Amino acid sequence: MKPILLAAALAQAEPYLARCQMGECIHYDQTDRQVVGQGSAAVPGDLVLVTLRQAVSDDPDTPVSGLDWGEPSPVQVFCSGTRPAFMAGDASYTALDLVTPAGATTLITTMYLRACHPDLGTFDDPFAAASDLGYWATGTGSYPDFAALIRR
Repeated sequence: MKPILLAAALAQAEPYLARCQMGECIHYDQTDRQVVGQGSAAVPGDLVLVTLRQAVSDDPDTPVSGLDWGEPSPVQVFCSGTRPAFMAGDASYTALDLVTPAGATTLITTMYLRACHPDLGTFDDPFAAASDLGYWATGTGSYPDFAALIRR
């Protein structure tokens, strides 16, 4: 089963807890979502731009009103059942395996799911949520640009 890719031009999600680790909890507020590009016949999907604000707390149950939000920043993800990916700081793209649990990818997997599936609701395990959406284990790797990402 392939994941349903949402093509809405704009969507706003509720602030969410992205992860807690070693006494630090990271919360995100996704304030904007736009589809800014398309994949290819070989690697289908939507290139999505979201605007995120981050807040850090020491308690996962900190009310949204009690969080100190940072400045908004743009984040690009490629919503694809074939090659899910996100844009790194150097404008390269990193392909993700959304279903194989790895502590280092918990945060980005959560960000990806919220950007690509803004109506998903709450979940405790982003890897199980991705599997429930129909994602499967995919290859990881880096691509120098979007054109390389969507080539087979």
